Order: sequence, then C-alpha cells, then structure tokens
Amino acid sequence: MRVESTRPSIGRNAGVLARETRGVYRPGMQDDATEEALRQAVGAVGRMGMLFLHDARKPSLTALVAGEPIRGSWWGHPAGRRIFQVASALEERGDVLFVPLLSAKVTLVHRRLWPALISVGEARAPWQMDPLTPHARELLGEVERAGRVRASGPSSKVLARSLLVHAGQVHTEAASHATELVSWSEVRRRHSIDQRLAPQDARSSLETTASQLGALSALPWKRMR
Repeated sequence: MRVESTRPSIGRNAGVLARETRGVYRPGMQDDATEEALRQAVGAVGRMGMLFLHDARKPSLTALVAGEPIRGSWWGHPAGRRIFQVASALEERGDVLFVPLLSAKVTLVHRRLWPALISVGEARAPWQMDPLTPHARELLGEVERAGRVRASGPSSKVLARSLLVHAGQVHTEAASHATELVSWSEVRRRHSIDQRLAPQDARSSLETTASQLGALSALPWKRMR
C-alpha cells in the first residue's frame, strides 16, 4: 500500500466532496428547508444525469440549494452548511457518485450514467495514459491488484482526474480521513454493474449529457486533446 502523503479531511461523507469542504459541518438533516433542498437536488440530478457540485455559471448543486449562483468558495456562504448536508445525503443515498469529471471539478453523476462512466474509465485511452508518470502508473497497478489503496498526492490526483480510478474518503485509525483510490472493477462489484459499453458509445453518452449542461468541452478527453 503506497501513501504519498496524508492530510486529514473534514467531513464524514465518502468521495471527493470532502476535499472541497473546510468547515466543520454535520451532514444530518436539520430542518424542513434542508429536506426540501434534498428533494429538489434528487430530482435535478435524476433529470440532468450530472451536475456540478459548484460552478458560478453552469448548473450546480450549490446554486440549487442557495437559490442563486455562488462566486468563490461556497462553504463560507450562508447556505454552506445546508449545501454540505444535502451533498452528503445525496451520496449516502447511493444514487450519485462524486467524480472530478467536468473541468476537473467535483461532479455529481447519476447512477444511470455509471455504466458509461466506468466504461470510459476502463478504456485506458491515450488521453488517460499518456500523461501518467512512472509513479502514477505504478500506483494504478497497485490499485488494480488490490482493488483499493489509500494514497494522496499528485499521482493519486492525476489518476482520479483521468477517470482511471474512483477516489473516496475513508476514516483512519487515527480518527482522520484519507483518500482511498478504488478500481472500477471494485465499483462494479460493489454496485452490481454488469453493463459494459464500447468506449466510443460510453463517451457519446456522457457527451450528450454534458452538452445539455453547456459543458461538453469540460469533459476530460475534450480538455486533454
């Protein structure tokens, strides 16, 4: 198991969401307004298929919960606590994966797109593999062999942003959080996802959804050309 560096994260939810939170928030629902925001978020992600966690111009969870676009960091916004609660509850429902997909920003991806997302991740296309350093390739091999590896640092970030792994957050024995890289085969097993798409069909599916958000050029294989 390779760990480049360890940095505690605040927040108990799994996924890359925790790296975007810096306030000490608790994800439990607090009031009727938060419950209503969660209901709206579930509907929005279900309709759109994917949604930015935070973006000042594109459809995002932060704008949906706050009722307006937020410029700059969202966690200091008056709605920051509610945003964190809703995002955490969404992830805990099991219908959304948090992935650095659009513009390398945290993106909520609905379950119906997981076969396409995973198929793209497993393609090992040149846009994914060519930028990898020897260390990143070694780390990818460890993840593939073990299924999951705790790691952080530049190599783990490039693997996540190239969609070669899914990055999540786990509790450590020291009562902190660590990044855990999970292979897509392990994600398939955990969520019983058997459908496999040809890479071109998988990319096309995600491109159609991203286009509806006005974010086609934000997909990694578009950005890395």
